[in-house]
Amino acid sequence: MKVFHRLVSAEDARSMISGEIRKIMRVTEVGLEDAVGLTAAEDVFSQYDVPPFDRSEVDGFAVDHTDVEGAQEDDPVTIRIVGSISPGEIRDVRVEKGKAVYIATGSVMPKGSDAVVMVEDTRQRGDYVDIYRSVYPGENVAFAGTDISMGDILAKAGTALTPEKIGTLAASGVAKVRVFDRIRIGIFSTGNEIVKPGADLKLGQIFDVNGYYFQTKLNSLGGISARFLGSVPDREEDMIRLIKDNLGSFDILMASGSTSAGFFDMLYRVIEEAGGSILFHGINMRPGKPTFFGKIGDKLFIGMPGFPLSSAVILNYIVIPSIRRAISGESERARMVKVPVKITPEHMQETVYPVIITRNGYAFPIMGNSGSISRIRFADGLISIPGDLKYVDAGEVVRYYPLNEREASVICIGSSDPLMDIVVLETDTNAKIVNMGSWGGVNAMKIGIADVSGIHILRNGVYNLSVMDDNLKDRSLLIRGFSRNRGFLSRTGIASFDEILNNDLTFVNRNKGSGTRDLIEEMIGNNERIRTSMRGYLWESPSEAGVAQAVAQGRADAGIGLEFYAVKLGLQYRHIKKENYDILISRDFYGSSAGKSFIESLKSLRGRESQYPGYEIPENIGEVIS
Repeated sequence: MKVFHRLVSAEDARSMISGEIRKIMRVTEVGLEDAVGLTAAEDVFSQYDVPPFDRSEVDGFAVDHTDVEGAQEDDPVTIRIVGSISPGEIRDVRVEKGKAVYIATGSVMPKGSDAVVMVEDTRQRGDYVDIYRSVYPGENVAFAGTDISMGDILAKAGTALTPEKIGTLAASGVAKVRVFDRIRIGIFSTGNEIVKPGADLKLGQIFDVNGYYFQTKLNSLGGISARFLGSVPDREEDMIRLIKDNLGSFDILMASGSTSAGFFDMLYRVIEEAGGSILFHGINMRPGKPTFFGKIGDKLFIGMPGFPLSSAVILNYIVIPSIRRAISGESERARMVKVPVKITPEHMQETVYPVIITRNGYAFPIMGNSGSISRIRFADGLISIPGDLKYVDAGEVVRYYPLNEREASVICIGSSDPLMDIVVLETDTNAKIVNMGSWGGVNAMKIGIADVSGIHILRNGVYNLSVMDDNLKDRSLLIRGFSRNRGFLSRTGIASFDEILNNDLTFVNRNKGSGTRDLIEEMIGNNERIRTSMRGYLWESPSEAGVAQAVAQGRADAGIGLEFYAVKLGLQYRHIKKENYDILISRDFYGSSAGKSFIESLKSLRGRESQYPGYEIPENIGEVIS
C-alpha cells in the first residue's frame, strides 16, 4: 500500500510539473492561419511599415492645404481637378498650386498634396470643384509607418497568438511564425463504476464527468490538443495496456481516479510497473490531496483525483497554471479579494474553495463535498486559504484565481428548489446560484450579497414571517412564492418517527440550516429518544434530492422530503403538511429591471402546476407579504 511519504506544496507541484513540461516542448513553424491559440517561441518583428505608403482615409480631393485656407460653406474655394487615383493604382499625377486630384479611400497620396477634403464638403462642376471647408496639414491622411514601423516588435516570445495579434502580423507582412507546438494530452478515466453518459445507470455506477471536462477545458485554452480515450476498469493489466498503447501518441497522459492509497487505488503502481517513476505523490491541499505526477521515459503522467470537484480544482489550480508557466512564463492569475463570511479551512492544509463574486466584489464560497461538480458550474473562480491559518474572518482578504468570471443580473443564495432555479435562469441565463439552505439565504441577505433567497422556515406554525427582523426589513422584502407538499418518503409507506424507531429502521435527516431541518426539529419537539435512538438522525443530506435518492436506493428506509421527488422516483408519500416556499428579495433588486423580470417569471409559473406534482401556485405569487 502506498503511503504519502512527503506531501509537496501546491507551489512545488506547479514548479515540478512546469519544469518537466519545458523539457518536452517542441518548436515548429506554422502559417498564420494555423497559429491561433499557439504561443510565439521567439520575438516576431514587423516586416513592413503599416501603412506602407501615405494613403487617403476618405473619398475626396487631395490638395495642398494652403490652397483651401479660408474655404467656408458660404464662401467656397474653387480649384481645378487634374486627375484621379484609385486603390492599388500608381499614377503619375501631381498636385500643383491651385489644383486637386480626386482620390478614393486607401489610395496613394499624389505628390504635392498634404491633406484630403472629404467629398461631402465639395461640389464638382465639370473639371472644377468647389471646396466648402478648409483642412489642416495631414487631415484625412494616414502616413506611412504611423500604425506600425518596420522592425517594431509585434509579439514577444511567450505571447499567445490571438486572432487580433494574427491580424497585426498579417498587416505587417509576416506569413509564418515559429511557435511552441501543441502539447498533446491523452485523457482517460479509471474505475469499475464509471459509465459513459447516455448509458442506463445502475445502482453503484456514475457517469464519467472528468474525461469530458478535462478534454473540453484543455482544448479551450489554445496550445493544447487534448483527446479523451475513454474509461478503464480497476484492473492493472487493462491500465498498463491502455498506457502502453497510447504513450507514443501523446506528450502527457492524464488519468482520474485510482490515485489514493486505498486497496483499489493502483494507478501509481501501474506507472512503476510500466517502467515509470513517481516524482511526487500527494499535494498538501484540499481538495485534491491524492494527486500524483510521474514519468514514463520522456513522457509525463498526471494522476488526478476521481471526485469531480477535486479533479476540477487540481486541473484549474495546479495543471493549467503549470502548462501556462512552462509555455509563457506566466505566473498564476491571482488577485486579492475580501470574503463576506468567516471561513474555517482544514488545519495545516492549504484549502481551495469555489466562489462566486458578489455585486460588491466579495468572494462568497460555494460549500459542499468534493464529489460535487455543480460547485464548479456556477463558480467565478477559486480562493486559496493557507494551511497555517485557523480561519479567515469576514472582511479579510484571500488570494483569488478567476476561472469563468461573468456578470450576472441575479445572485440567488438560499434553499434549493427546481421551480426557483427555473425562475432565476429564465431571468438571466448567467445567474449565479448557491444552494445553502434557508438560513444560509437569510444570512446572505442580511450581509447584502444576495438578490433573492428562497426560504421555508417554520416558526410557531407560521412560515417565513418570523425571520423578518429589523435588519432584514431594512435590506429586503418578503414576496409570496409557492406551496410544496412535504411528507415522509419511503418504499413501504412509513408515516411516523415512532414507526421508524419501533422497527429499527434508518432515517435520513436534513442538514442544519435548512428549512426542512427546522420542520423535523419542531416535529420531534422534546422527544430526546428520537434524537438519541433513531438510526440515521445524525446522517444529514444537504439536498431535497439527496434525501429522496437515499430512500430510493435503499441506503435509508425513510426521510422527510417533497412529494415532487417521491413521484419522480416512484416512492411512497405520506403527507405531513403544505409548506410555503417564499422569497426574500433585496430592495435594490426589487426596483431594478432585472428584479421586475424576476417577478414576471415567477408569476408565469401559474398554469404550469401540472408539470410539478406536489406544488401549488397561489394567486398572489410575486406579491409582497412583508
